[in-house]
Amino acid sequence: MATVEFEPAAAAQSKAIGFSPALHFVPHPIQNRTPEELEALADAAVPNILALISSKDA
Repeated sequence: MATVEFEPAAAAQSKAIGFSPALHFVPHPIQNRTPEELEALADAAVPNILALISSKDA
């Protein structure tokens, strides 16, 4: 899990090492968000993260 700012880097690193990890990206930036905003981001991310870690491809 990372912010969308790091999507290109994650794709490049994944390709370079020949590994396709389960990835989830959240809006950028996160460091200046309120606790309530961070909680909302986390709540929105949970369904996709659970799907990724419970996938047969994981």
